[in-house]
Amino acid sequence: MNLENIGVSTSKCPFHSAGSEFNPFDQTYWADPYPFWENARQNEPVFYHPDLNYWVVTRYPDIKKILAEPGSFSSKILKEAIRPISQRAIQILREGDVNPNGTVTNDDPEHKKIRRPINYAFVPKRVNEMEPKVRALVTKYIDRFIHKEKVDLVAEMFFEFPAEVLFEFLGFPKQYMSEIKKLSEKRLLLNFGNLTAEEQEMEAHATVDFWRLAKNMVEEVADAEVIPDNFLGDLLRYRNGDDNILTLEEIAGILYGLLFAGHETTTNLAGNAIRTLLTLRHTWDEICANISLISNAVEEVLRYNPPVFYWRRRALKSVNIGGVEIPEGGNLLLVMASSGHDEAMFEEPEKFDIHRKNTKDHLGFGFGKHFCIGAPLARIELRVILEEFAKRLPNLQLVEGEIKPIVVNLFARGPKELWVKW
Repeated sequence: MNLENIGVSTSKCPFHSAGSEFNPFDQTYWADPYPFWENARQNEPVFYHPDLNYWVVTRYPDIKKILAEPGSFSSKILKEAIRPISQRAIQILREGDVNPNGTVTNDDPEHKKIRRPINYAFVPKRVNEMEPKVRALVTKYIDRFIHKEKVDLVAEMFFEFPAEVLFEFLGFPKQYMSEIKKLSEKRLLLNFGNLTAEEQEMEAHATVDFWRLAKNMVEEVADAEVIPDNFLGDLLRYRNGDDNILTLEEIAGILYGLLFAGHETTTNLAGNAIRTLLTLRHTWDEICANISLISNAVEEVLRYNPPVFYWRRRALKSVNIGGVEIPEGGNLLLVMASSGHDEAMFEEPEKFDIHRKNTKDHLGFGFGKHFCIGAPLARIELRVILEEFAKRLPNLQLVEGEIKPIVVNLFARGPKELWVKW
C-alpha cells in the first residue's frame, strides 16, 4: 500500500528552518505535504515565512484558540488576496464595484448582522429536506457513467454535483451552474493563488462577472411577484423590504460567498474521500459491508485529508502563540490540515481510522462564531455519495497513474482528476 499516493508519508524528512523550507506553491510539496507539517509541529510549530509575510501556525490547540477568539484575531484579512494584487487588477475590481459583505470576511458587529439572517434561512428542516434531492442527484450522475469502463469522477460528477445541490438549495437558476463553476476557480486563483500581473487582471474580470451575476440574481428574485420557497426567498422575507435590516447588496454578498465556498470545498471533499478510501482499500470494503460506518468515515476524511488546507486571520494585538511573539497586525496562516494530524490531539494521527472515537473533534469546518454554516449540507452530500457508491459500485478502484495533482493555491486541496474503474 502506497500511502504517499494520498499525501501521507510514513517517514520523516530532515528538518531545517521551516520559514526557509516551506514552498507553498511548489507542486512537489503539494503532492505530499503532510511530512513537512509533522516535522514543523515537532520542531517549529509557529514560524514566520518572509516571502508570504505570514506567521504559520500548525498545532491543533493554537489554531483552535485563534478561531475561538474573533475579538483578538480578525477575519477581515480574508478580503485580501494571499499575494499582492497588481494596481490594474485592483482598478478592475473597483470599477466593477466588487465589495461583497459576507460572514467569513467580517468581524462583529458586521458579522452578526449578516450571520443572523443566514441562520434564519439555513434552518435544519430546510437542510434535511435536501437529502432525498441529493440522493436523486447522486443516482442521476451514477446512471450517466455506470455503463463506461472508466471515468474521471471529478469531471464526470464531483465538479458539478455540489454546485447543482447548492443551486437547488439556494434557489439559483441552474442554467448559470457551469458559468459559476468556471468563475469560482478563477476567484480561487485570484484570492489564493500565485499569479502573474497579467493573470490577475484576467481573474479580476472574472470576479467582477461573478459579483454582477449574484447581484442581478438577487434583484431579479426581489422583483418577482411571488417570493420563492427557498434559501434566497427566506433571506428576502427576513429583509421584508427594509434596508435597515438587510440590503439587497448584502444578500448578494451572502450569495457571492456561498456560491464559492458552498461547492468548491465539497468538490475537493468528495475527491479526497474517494481517493483515500480506495487507496486504503480495506476501509472501502468495510463501508461497503456496513454502510452505518459511513457517517464516521466522513468525519475521518475531514480530519485526515480535509478540503480546506489553510485558513487565515490577522492579530488585532500583539500576542504569544506557541511561544512565538506575534506583533499587532501580524498575518496568520492556519494550517488546518496539520491540526487534524496533531499527535497531542489524535492518537496515531497518520493512520486513517474510520472507527476513531474522537474524529469529530477535527477543525475541518472551522470553530467558533465562524463555524461553516454549510457543514450539515456538506455532510449529507458526502454521506449520500458514499452510500450510493457502496451499494452500486462496490468494486470501485483507482486507475493507477491517473490521479492528477490539485490546482496549487493557499486554500483548498483535492484531486484535479480522479480516474476510477469498477
